[in-house]
Amino acid sequence: MAMLNIRLTDQIERQLSEEAQRENKTRSEIVRDALTWYLTEIEKKRFMDQLLEEARQAYADKNILQEAKEIAEEFLPFENEVLDSIEDQISDNLRHKETSEKWWK
Repeated sequence: MAMLNIRLTDQIERQLSEEAQRENKTRSEIVRDALTWYLTEIEKKRFMDQLLEEARQAYADKNILQEAKEIAEEFLPFENEVLDSIEDQISDNLRHKETSEKWWK
């Protein structure tokens, strides 16, 4: 495993130590977790930015845009059916909760 030396402000060092103690981890583990999270999030953001740019370029093409609209219209009845089913389930759950015991008892 590679080693990295960094300089931290007093405040960051204090927060890092407090978090390590709270989580019962070493400061190195907290920093590794934080860097892993950060690098993963940056990678996701770059991927989503690239995907968005490709979508913008594709939808600038009138043929692709028309095809996408046709596909969306084709699936609209199925989407509405699913939404209706979910709304019915939510309504049933709400009616059941209104008649059942209070949550705080």
